[in-house]
Amino acid sequence: MTRSRILSAAFVLLVSMVCSGAAAADENWQHAATFYMIGASIDGRASVGSVDADVDVNFGDILDNLEFGAMASYRGERGRWAVVADLIFMALEQEDSGLGPLGGTWIKVEGDQLITELDLSYALADRLDLYGGLRYWELDSELKIEGGGPLGQTLEASENENWIDPVVGLRYEWPLGANWTLVARGDIGGFGIGSDFTWHATAFAAWAMTEHANLLIGYRHLDVDYDDGTGSGRFRWDVAQGGPAMGFAWRF
Repeated sequence: MTRSRILSAAFVLLVSMVCSGAAAADENWQHAATFYMIGASIDGRASVGSVDADVDVNFGDILDNLEFGAMASYRGERGRWAVVADLIFMALEQEDSGLGPLGGTWIKVEGDQLITELDLSYALADRLDLYGGLRYWELDSELKIEGGGPLGQTLEASENENWIDPVVGLRYEWPLGANWTLVARGDIGGFGIGSDFTWHATAFAAWAMTEHANLLIGYRHLDVDYDDGTGSGRFRWDVAQGGPAMGFAWRF
């Protein structure tokens, strides 16, 4: 997945550079670069071939099992139009033992998750935006179950999957005084083109610390149901992830 990670990160960076370059020729452009973290839990099921496992990782487990994580977003505005790019990457590993009727089953789930998104937004009103775009997913998953077969043997499978979901949604802003703004954003997508269905919701309060610096506190939830292939070639990722989020945005 290394090549795809590089391409996705480069894609987001390219969007930022293009919009920044446009700003040099047009002072009407406004930009915001955000770096954030999510206190996320992950809950759902993953299947690779005949191997099926629960994916249940709370925030404490993520901190213990997170090998690497990066989250960033960019928003460029000009008039009623805006371009938004978002990047999330997490490398996770989950282990559990003492499972099964006799407590002799051990399971290990490893996964590298990369999500990048590019949206185009249009202001329907002063505070209401309609947006649409593409959300790219890439997953490296490995499932290993010791003592999980009919005779107690080890079951093991791995798969790399990637897909693109079209998404459409709304974004709304509420001013809460001189220095505070509440922003809510939600979308749906997939529609059987990539995943069967996906939906996302984010709400956060932004505190203007200075003219350029903003502190963000809120909540983000992302749900996807992806199923592809049959038999030994089947891959399923039916997972919800979400939790409190905190970030720092720089406007320029």
